[in-house]
Formats: sequence, structure tokens, C-alpha cells
Amino acid sequence: MLFDAHWHGFRVFGGIPERGIYDNMKTAVDRVGRGKERQVNMRFLAMANHYVFEPAFCNPAAGWEKGQIEKIVQDSRRHAEGVPLARRLWQPMPDFPDLAALNDWLEQRCVALWSDIPHAAFPGSVADVWAAERVALMPLPPAFRWLCRAHQEGVADLPDQP
Repeated sequence: MLFDAHWHGFRVFGGIPERGIYDNMKTAVDRVGRGKERQVNMRFLAMANHYVFEPAFCNPAAGWEKGQIEKIVQDSRRHAEGVPLARRLWQPMPDFPDLAALNDWLEQRCVALWSDIPHAAFPGSVADVWAAERVALMPLPPAFRWLCRAHQEGVADLPDQP
């Protein structure tokens, strides 16, 4: 799921950033050492190498390193009745016939809300900052999960990505 989430995120963003900032999640870090020392999970590292981005890991118990995302989510939940943006973020979801329909709806909601969410560090909205940074993104290669499956099956000539 982690690999699939990265591919879909990069697809929606329109490319791959130079660096990804992560908490010390167990699916990415096998052991946290002193300071910035990490024993990175080999599968996670293979994915980062495939997409050619540098994973950077936050220090334990240093929530400020992850930016303002957690605070924005907390504030929107706390003030859901009084903040129009929060009402749009936490509106009831419709019923979906399958997981693909849910994922499509979530993607459309996120992209639509980026224009309404102010960026925590720069002037303008998340969409404004994304538009400015998009020119620096690297092109998206085939999904990592697809290449792993092809390698496991011993495929010599890789067909177009399904």
C-alpha cells in the first residue's frame, strides 16, 4: 500500500520531488539511531531509489519538523462547526460502489480543496505553492509495484505499464 500510495501521490502532483519528509514509520525505518542515523527498510529504500528521491526522516518527538499539517488537521477538527473550510473538509462522504470510486472521489476533493487551504510557510494557498514547485518535479516512471512484479516473474522485456 505504501508503494501504491507514493505512485498515486506522484501522479496527482505531476511528478516526483527531490526529497520526501517522513516520520519514522515502521514501513520505512527498521531502527532509529542517534540524531539523523536511521536503518532504512531495504524495500522502502529500493522504492526511493526507483523514483530517485531522497527520503529525510524527522527526529523523534520533534513534531515541528513535520510542518503545520498536524496542527491544521487538529484545528479543523476542533473548530469544525465554526470554520467553513473545516466543514468542507469533514463533510459526510457519499456511498461508493467500490474502492476505486472512493479513491477517485478523494483525489478530486483533495485537488479541489488545495485552492482553499492556506499554505503554512508561504503566501498563498497549497495550490499556489504546488503550481510554483511543479516545474521542479521529476517525470514519473512506471509504478514501482509493477516493476517488482515483473522482476519476480522473470520478465526480460517489460511491456507498457498496465
